[in-house]
Amino acid sequence: MLQVEIRQETLTVRFAPWARLFTRAGAVSVPLRAIAEVHLLDRPLGAATGTHYGLLVSGVIKAGTWTSLTGVKRLVAARREDSGLRIVLKSRVRGHDELILSVPGAEQLQRRLIAVMA
Repeated sequence: MLQVEIRQETLTVRFAPWARLFTRAGAVSVPLRAIAEVHLLDRPLGAATGTHYGLLVSGVIKAGTWTSLTGVKRLVAARREDSGLRIVLKSRVRGHDELILSVPGAEQLQRRLIAVMA
């Protein structure tokens, strides 16, 4: 569903062609200095709540933008099978406050992000 890479002080998330319809982007790049926190999620689907634009197959997949009742906008690409990350941003990047991503090797990616943020 997505590919994540860290290169030249930037986190880049590239979405699969079908997911681009719901995320409204082929890729999102976030400067590492814009990341405030990175949390490991066992169940990333549950982290995306509120109103949404995108794909929702209950309990299976979420892809798109979820807006909480408090106004926090989350770019979401999450599946039931994978653990994931909640990446909290210091300020909005491309209209989003957080990224909720299902990624293979989420724990390793979290460690890499924390190491390069330090």
